[in-house]
Amino acid sequence: MKSLLVFIPNNFPFETSGYINGKVLYDNESDSKKFYVININTNDSQESNSELIGYYSGAQNTAGCRKKINDWIEITFKSDNTKDNSYYSVKNVIVDTKTIEKSNYHTVIIIYDQKVLIKSELFRTQNLSGNHFLELKDILEKKIIEDKIKKKNYFENCKETLLMYMIIIFMYPVLFLSKVTSKLMPIFKYSTLGLHLSGWLENIKWILLTIIQDKKFTLKTLNPMVAITLDILLGVFLIRFLMQTIDERPSHILLDNAEKVVDTLKNLVNWLMGAPAGLKLNYSFNKMLGKFFLYHIHFWWTFLVSIKPVMDFFFDVLMLFGRLGITFQIAIAADILALVSFHAYCIYVYAARLFNLQMRGLTALFRLFLGKKKNPLRERVDSCQYQADQLFVGTLLFTILLFLMPTTWVYYTVFTTLRVIIIGFGGILTKLRFYFQILPVYTFLCWLFNSRCVHSSVKISLKSIHQDRSSTLMMTTVRSSWSETWVHCIPDTINHNPPIEWKMIVKNIFWGELLYPL
Repeated sequence: MKSLLVFIPNNFPFETSGYINGKVLYDNESDSKKFYVININTNDSQESNSELIGYYSGAQNTAGCRKKINDWIEITFKSDNTKDNSYYSVKNVIVDTKTIEKSNYHTVIIIYDQKVLIKSELFRTQNLSGNHFLELKDILEKKIIEDKIKKKNYFENCKETLLMYMIIIFMYPVLFLSKVTSKLMPIFKYSTLGLHLSGWLENIKWILLTIIQDKKFTLKTLNPMVAITLDILLGVFLIRFLMQTIDERPSHILLDNAEKVVDTLKNLVNWLMGAPAGLKLNYSFNKMLGKFFLYHIHFWWTFLVSIKPVMDFFFDVLMLFGRLGITFQIAIAADILALVSFHAYCIYVYAARLFNLQMRGLTALFRLFLGKKKNPLRERVDSCQYQADQLFVGTLLFTILLFLMPTTWVYYTVFTTLRVIIIGFGGILTKLRFYFQILPVYTFLCWLFNSRCVHSSVKISLKSIHQDRSSTLMMTTVRSSWSETWVHCIPDTINHNPPIEWKMIVKNIFWGELLYPL
């Protein structure tokens, strides 16, 4: 054994003597014996041998009889009439029923803060191998749970029971609504509001289950509860503000704006059917594409006008969901954006598919001139011998596709730009909805006022080196960084938005692949 580590709490009494309760562990990596001191048994009551690890003699320097256990340590408090020169000393150390000499090991006494270790919730994020303080935290938590079970009074039982009943009262309607949304998921998956409602219920269910499991409120459950409360308050305030500001019905405002969008899109297609920016396009192909797209725009506007009587009821239902929070209103705005721009999306899909088909056709026919062809089974390009008639047909098709490409490219460029703008705006709404769900108000207040629950690491400083070559270290906890604190307080049920793959987006735009929402 190379070293002896003795962990002593900073609230250890100076005068009182008694038997030490704690735990003894051996570290194979550092070849050291660790004595974790928890408290002193000042009473004469018999404690189990598994909890007793030694005896502490305070300023009275009293001696206690040794218990028959394998690992034993005696700690004394030495004082030189000044507080600065006072320190703990270790003597009579027994390891595996054998007394060891001080010259055979190096003694390190570590004074730790017991209250901070118990209350720190972010300490487990630093889960590294050989972390002595993480082991100490586990021992302290087990000891606290055992003491609570032994010393639980009537008031604590009533408090715990009342908390569980309140959670169960909220749990039943959440579970019922969660089952309903799971059955309607084949329909809800096409709506941002439906997906958000399902995720919102899962988030609340996770909070309630975590409280039932921990039997207390923690930083990770209190922060989303405060965020949900602020979300609902902001949602109610925004709806009241809009209802007092806007005099018209929301359905009339939507149709008026949709009509403006339809007129703008028609004017854009009519402009493309002429000579946009002075470009000379294929007349017949250009007219065919323009009339085809104008038909879809007219068809979509007819559909919106036909459902106008139903839209008032539809908006009344949306207002009910909007009162659940500003995140629901953002989800509703995302669905309205998709509804209004659906005809533009259809035109984009047609243009992208046509552009992709022509790009693939030109690429395949270009290999014909090089005497090559693609082998889809082996996913490679092989050499190939072509006959004269094959070369003639290939040249004819290549020429047709090449001269039709500028017309397709103009429509594809314009509607891809519109698609990118709509996707970007939808991505902003998604980000806003995500940040409102994890609004770190409670976490920020705890972090700002340096609460014990946001401490995540320790700082070791040398206090003194004694004549017997032993050293005393002081442990202080360090507040976690704001980014780590915020990430820790995000509920497990909330999915993080994946990073934007710009290379994939540029590749899809170049080849005419479809762009999906972020």
